[in-house]
Amino acid sequence: MSFFSFLLSIAMTITSFLAPLATPLVTPENKDDDFVPVLRFVATSDSHIITPGDIGSTRVAKMINTTYAYADADADYTALDAVVFSGDITDDGAYISFASFVAATDNAMREGTERLAVVAQSHDCSNYGKKALSIFTEFTGQETDFHRVINGFHFIGISTSDSEEYQYTEEQVQWLDAELAKAVADAPDQPVFVFNHEHVLNTVFGSRSNDGWGLDVFTEVFEKYPQVIDISGHSHYPANDPRAIWQGAFTAINDGGLSYFEFTVDDETSVHPSGSKTMTQALVIEVDADNRVLVKVLDVNKGKFVDEYLIDNVTEPEKTKYSHEYRTSLSTAPEFDEGAELAVSKIAGKYTVKVPQAKTTGDNKVYLYRITVTDTNGNVVHTDWALSEYYFASVPDTIKFDAFKVKNGSFNVSVVAEDVWGNISNPITTVINA
Repeated sequence: MSFFSFLLSIAMTITSFLAPLATPLVTPENKDDDFVPVLRFVATSDSHIITPGDIGSTRVAKMINTTYAYADADADYTALDAVVFSGDITDDGAYISFASFVAATDNAMREGTERLAVVAQSHDCSNYGKKALSIFTEFTGQETDFHRVINGFHFIGISTSDSEEYQYTEEQVQWLDAELAKAVADAPDQPVFVFNHEHVLNTVFGSRSNDGWGLDVFTEVFEKYPQVIDISGHSHYPANDPRAIWQGAFTAINDGGLSYFEFTVDDETSVHPSGSKTMTQALVIEVDADNRVLVKVLDVNKGKFVDEYLIDNVTEPEKTKYSHEYRTSLSTAPEFDEGAELAVSKIAGKYTVKVPQAKTTGDNKVYLYRITVTDTNGNVVHTDWALSEYYFASVPDTIKFDAFKVKNGSFNVSVVAEDVWGNISNPITTVINA
């Protein structure tokens, strides 16, 4: 028995005992009656698996089992055709971590479902460097850059290069271009699904320059092929944020990932709010015979769909349906319910302010709330922000700001709601007499 086979047998044995089955809650009951899938797959990233049966392995198994339960309940189409991972499948790229990934997926997957994954530079290569590519292939038998056809639809994945000098080589970019050309020539009216770890720069939520999670190495290639639907992770920004899907010359989607959530607020990066470590997301993606693509965002822990997007313009050269500019132009500012009030309490000399959630229209969402405290002369004595927690499957009715102190006197408290597109509500106010 080879070293790889030995490790894999250990991981398979442990995972079979430790990985719990999902408690499936998702059902196709809200599915549009005229949308009948001919393809279904689940896509995610950033499982950060370390050892057999750990939290990453458990989440992978739960994602797969929950998606099977969803598929089984669909009277029209019961297949799960593929499970796809866009990198950082392991936390440190150790041998046992890759073996644990294989064990978690093999134990959960049924015959007829294909497993595809790309290897990322950031975590998958953190232990053995670019040797991780050959380690992955040794355990899985899968090439690290791939082009597969599943049910007539093209799946293309691109991993980090095996070069210590370059994250991606020019040869890989040329290969990607050539494979996309083949796919489009074969099926010009169909979407082509591409999987890579890092977001394309300045597309989806988490890809802006100041976020720090975007790369522009594939931009020029993708812009040649409107059929491209690029699915990526890396940022850990939530997939149920309206900005997680982007359209321009091609389509890009942030898959959310299985590990934790992160945000940028103003100029503060790497924001990890309370509860973010419990957040796990994946995309259940279906295509119908008319080449419409239905993307459902799955909260894996809760077994619940928390958002969905219907892409019905994939071959248009310049798509606006999910462009951020177009959706910004349609958005309006959040509004508080009539009579909404701030709740103020004082504990141990500090004031706590709670704000009721504001309302938005359409698929817009409140991103955060901003509080400003001023004295009687109009001087600002305190400012803060609090995320709206829209990324949870169950969103709370009120949001609490961190406690703060003020000196003796009278102070005006003003809170506004800001949506994901930057629109700001009218304020609700109260007075503190300290």
